[in-house]
Amino acid sequence: MIKLKVWGGAGEHGRSAYLLKGSQVQLLLDCGVKKEGAGEYPLIEPKIVKELDVVLLSHAHEDHSVAIPLLYKMGYQGEVWTTRETREQLHTYFRAWRRNMERAGHALPYEEGDEQLIRYRFLENEAEGGTWFEIIPGVSVVWGRSGHLAGSVWFGLEMEDKRIFYSGDYTSESMLLQEDCPADVFWQASLPRNRRGLDAPVSPHWISDIRTAVNGGHEPSASQSLASASSEGVLRSSVLAGWPVEQQLAYSTAKEAEVNKASSIGLLDLVIMDAAYGTDRDTQAHKLDQLEQAIHETVARGGKVLMPMPSVGRGQEIMLWAQQQFPHVPIVVEQGLVDGLKQLLRAPYWLKEEEGHIPGPMKDAIGHFLSGQGWELPLTNEERERLLHQHAASMWFIPDGMMQSSLARWYYSQFADDENNRVLLTGHVSAGTFAYRLLQNPAKHGACEVWKIRYKVHQGWKDVERMLHQVPARHTVLVHADRAETDKLREGLLRGKWVSEKGILHSLSPGDELYL
Repeated sequence: MIKLKVWGGAGEHGRSAYLLKGSQVQLLLDCGVKKEGAGEYPLIEPKIVKELDVVLLSHAHEDHSVAIPLLYKMGYQGEVWTTRETREQLHTYFRAWRRNMERAGHALPYEEGDEQLIRYRFLENEAEGGTWFEIIPGVSVVWGRSGHLAGSVWFGLEMEDKRIFYSGDYTSESMLLQEDCPADVFWQASLPRNRRGLDAPVSPHWISDIRTAVNGGHEPSASQSLASASSEGVLRSSVLAGWPVEQQLAYSTAKEAEVNKASSIGLLDLVIMDAAYGTDRDTQAHKLDQLEQAIHETVARGGKVLMPMPSVGRGQEIMLWAQQQFPHVPIVVEQGLVDGLKQLLRAPYWLKEEEGHIPGPMKDAIGHFLSGQGWELPLTNEERERLLHQHAASMWFIPDGMMQSSLARWYYSQFADDENNRVLLTGHVSAGTFAYRLLQNPAKHGACEVWKIRYKVHQGWKDVERMLHQVPARHTVLVHADRAETDKLREGLLRGKWVSEKGILHSLSPGDELYL
């Protein structure tokens, strides 16, 4: 039997940390922080840390990585398996987290020296993506690109006769980054051990046992509501399990190959699935239409658009797209985002060959942008002030999506007094950050507008539906969104067009446990 213990990341946005505890092996998937206040760290159990066999890291973002030094402070002696690209980014994220906490007057629960204790192993050195290998005795792993960030991956695991999939942060709609479909990999990969018996349908007796557990020892009545069922405890530690999920949607002819692959995979035992956007059904194309309209409205009235972005990630994608959509609008880009673009150029493995919104191969598009045509790079405050006076209608790309840095706040002060200007936030903003305060009450801070238009780097409703077909499982845990939103998504999925009872859909919280 394997137990999933949620140390963080389910029922909330941030501090992803999922402990898998078997009879012989204990491993941890990610270990990040929640970027609010002094930082909320995972519910790490110190006694278990010293017993951990291995840590798998999906990517470098703080909400998945920045608590790893705390593991070493608590006595972890093992290795952290990740990609080389992630390892190269981690120093920047660790440093930024330390600097932000010091600026806010908060102390870190670990020392800088603990960061130096981390022992990295690289997935690419052991096996290419899509190839199973034994990571430690008794545990085999396969990995693939997740499309979220250069270096970001998902993991397939097999341990103690269980098959497990962890999506990490996943999107199939990046304009720049390639993702590997997990159904393709599970279907094509030659599994290292015999899987006989794992693909059998779930027995009615098993389903009855789960239903009984959900309802505190009683079979649910036909009239019991989903909301009531989802609030009952399961097994231990306030685990919230779902009703049996019907695991196949009505597919069109174009989807038959995907259905066949999912059928050949059979049921996995556990899927931990990125569902960060909850009930949002929009595609990336819808988001880009909204973004284009907002920028067009602003520049048409002579205003400036300020777009704070993470140093690496969606910022580079939106910069390239914006230059294509608005070729005659001046663009100003800060050095941090340019460095992120150069980083992508050095890592072509993670890039798509081509994409509809940006013409030509992605590598060529990045190279063309970096040639310096059609945008300007200020290096001093004097140059920034000159460009602010020189350009009226214009687009400004700056690092720091949460707007916590002194540079981001300085830029806002230059934009704030003109009602024609607009700040566009395109990702998650943590409570307590400057971007969050602006979004909650823009009039309190200035005259310019502050809007949020999400650019997709995670999965929403339709993406979750698709992944449920690609990697069907006995247990699927929806993660990376707050509990209320996750519950709404789960209830909506249960009302969808499912046709057979094969698994359970879970909405969990930190501290919950699930037995496989």
